[in-house]
Amino acid sequence: MARPAALRSVLALLVLLAGLVAPPPAAAQPAPEVAAAIRQSVVKVRAFVAGEARTARTLGTEREGTGIVIDSDGLIVTIGYVILEAMGAEITDHRGRAMRAEIVGYDADTGFGLLRATEPLDVRPAPIGRAARLAEGERVSVVAAGEDGAQPAIVVQRREFAGYWEYLLEEAVFVSPPHPRWAGAGLFTADGRLAAIGSLLVGQVAPGVPVPGNMMIPIDLLRPILGDLLALGRIARPPRPWLGVNVQEAPTGVVISRVQSETPAERAGLAVGDVVVGVGGEPVRNVADFYRKIWSKGDAGVEVGLDLVAPAGRRSVSVTTGDRRRYMRGGRSY
Repeated sequence: MARPAALRSVLALLVLLAGLVAPPPAAAQPAPEVAAAIRQSVVKVRAFVAGEARTARTLGTEREGTGIVIDSDGLIVTIGYVILEAMGAEITDHRGRAMRAEIVGYDADTGFGLLRATEPLDVRPAPIGRAARLAEGERVSVVAAGEDGAQPAIVVQRREFAGYWEYLLEEAVFVSPPHPRWAGAGLFTADGRLAAIGSLLVGQVAPGVPVPGNMMIPIDLLRPILGDLLALGRIARPPRPWLGVNVQEAPTGVVISRVQSETPAERAGLAVGDVVVGVGGEPVRNVADFYRKIWSKGDAGVEVGLDLVAPAGRRSVSVTTGDRRRYMRGGRSY
């Protein structure tokens, strides 16, 4: 049975969502001229990935998403998995004009990808806002490429997000209703500022709230790494330790749901169904805690001890961690 707090959250969200079908206050959605400027800054992104790429089977060899133009030289921010391991990319602007795009950079820690148009776009770049200033219940616009790409939404929460693919955001943005083309879509405030980039469709937009929505990456996370991505195509600091597993919450610790081939996890003998209950002798509480304990041990290449519970009983293994960037073999490796 849902807890009273969860029921209150559900009711509050339903009231907010019901408000989206009513005529919004004048200040709730962008003015027509602001909406027009937003649409000009939004482009369609297509990426082409070789069949031997590590991510070809799970993400496909032809990927589509949205990108947002953020400077006058045609720099575009998108969700990184669209361009991960891509051999080439193209964009289509708001006029329907297609052109080649240069892949500039990718960051696995945040999930951002950057491209640059190879021809002048002649558009007003989207002004950068602050996701940290978004309030629960705030009306926003989620905009994807295409004539029908703009959709009103409500900010439900800003909270931690732990992805199953060794990914953690200290504070992600969750909005509802979900946009059907969320990959790379821009979250814009009423004054037309870009505050976040679309990443995922989620079934529960908040804990205990069984309403779908989108998880979006705060644009605030791009500022500190933008210089590195432009200069190097990646962040300059040493990479985090990486295992090559997918994990899910378990009653105690985390359970391994996938072991990628030719990874540190496979070489160490980790298997689907193994439950990691400890890292270096310290208990694991949840997925986020598991990642933090791994990353606290040092940089990629450090040896990490894992305490496991498996069908055959308890055991401990030592894993020599790897660099996720070097594991990728298609497109640019950065």
